[in-house]
Amino acid sequence: MATYADDRRESKPARRPPHEPAPATHATERVLTLQQLAGNRAVSQALDTGRTLDILVPAQQHRAATLLDAPGVRARMPTFADLKAAYTDKKLNIPESVVRNAVTQLLGRMAKEGRLTSKDPVASIVAAIFPGPGLIVEAEFNKALDTADRTKVYQSVLDANTTVQTADKASLKALMKDAGDLMSQVEGDAVGLKAVFGTKDAVAKARYASARAALAVVAGDLDKHVTTDYNLDDPEVFMGGWAQNATQMMHLIVGVVKGTDPARSKTTLVHEASHLGDSAVEDFGYYASPAFEAMTDAEKVDNAAHYEELPRRILGTSSYPGHVFVAGTVKGGGTVTRKDTVGRIAREHLRRAWDAAVDAHSLLREVRKARLSKNDRAPFKANKALILEISHVCDLTVHRQRATAAQVTPLDVTLMESVARAMNLIGRGVSGEPLPAGPLSDQAAADAMVAEATKKYGELLHDPARDKALVDWFAAHYHVIPVVP
Repeated sequence: MATYADDRRESKPARRPPHEPAPATHATERVLTLQQLAGNRAVSQALDTGRTLDILVPAQQHRAATLLDAPGVRARMPTFADLKAAYTDKKLNIPESVVRNAVTQLLGRMAKEGRLTSKDPVASIVAAIFPGPGLIVEAEFNKALDTADRTKVYQSVLDANTTVQTADKASLKALMKDAGDLMSQVEGDAVGLKAVFGTKDAVAKARYASARAALAVVAGDLDKHVTTDYNLDDPEVFMGGWAQNATQMMHLIVGVVKGTDPARSKTTLVHEASHLGDSAVEDFGYYASPAFEAMTDAEKVDNAAHYEELPRRILGTSSYPGHVFVAGTVKGGGTVTRKDTVGRIAREHLRRAWDAAVDAHSLLREVRKARLSKNDRAPFKANKALILEISHVCDLTVHRQRATAAQVTPLDVTLMESVARAMNLIGRGVSGEPLPAGPLSDQAAADAMVAEATKKYGELLHDPARDKALVDWFAAHYHVIPVVP
């Protein structure tokens, strides 16, 4: 998990963005309750119980997102070979204009973040790569970006969502043991448990014990319980990991597996273990999000991020050292403005859009992976209608292919990856939008902020109306898009 804590969802992986308050995810009543508790101050996210789907959807997962400035994070293109294959495949029969448009979108999103080697305008780069009908020039493709950089060129879906490599297992097990030791130490800290969990201290103590036991089981068989991502998909879409209580599965980003930041890895493992230890532990508010410390005792004891606090105090990474958490009381005081309230609604809309877009990317990736590794077309057939809809709203290529040969190509996987990434970036930008003028409801004002932030990002479909519709489509499909096992 990156520093954004983890997200939750028991019918799908829930995610959350780093060091940025994750918007509320529960029903309006929970949001209003939290607002009452925290006064006029931005409140931490509420939870969304999620939905149980009966098609290819594992029970609830809890996900997190990585930091925006995490090293190695880049928007990516497919390899030239994969791009050429999509461009020239007569069976797929993708119109050349569709491929050029897809490349334009990908390069535009990369240019937005300064990730291209070439300083030429994107339109010029695309014209050089595709100089005429049926022509595609590898040398011009290679001039545009560093093709040897795996953070810029998508290599293989087979390296994504895979088991932990042997070389990394010993260090991960050691980190898990340390995380377990931290939880054991917390169980003996009666003062600390009372300070953070108040009247629910005994419940929290028992849940630490359950989490510790669950983590020990996971450490005993990493191949069975843990997956990771060596293809760097997770940082691309800002997804930091997930845990699933029903299957006792945990997915960790490579940085956590390798212990790049040992304290963060241990904190992440505590967070994820809390989900594994008790199905009641969700993600109601992420660590250090607004009013995180102001939640009620009942909410804190059910919130995974609060289980991070006491281990963080031991590790010296706490944002609240020595602080006694009191419902309705924010560290340092302060009152909320209407801008805070409206901003939270806008951020939550975009968080849901991002979460669903990550699910869409996972779906397309696993469908592609099934076909590539086992020539298994069943996942595509089972989800064909939804895949075609995703393709249509995102300007992918699947719905423009010959129907009898349609499949998810590497170009579609990278396009969807970049859309998911964009949703997160837009969500980060919406907080800076001013409160719209006029007699608007909070919801209408938030919607206007989302529209403006999306317009300012400007690299989705290059049509403000379609761009906003795309954001809204994904927000409406939160917890709806199935996850292929």
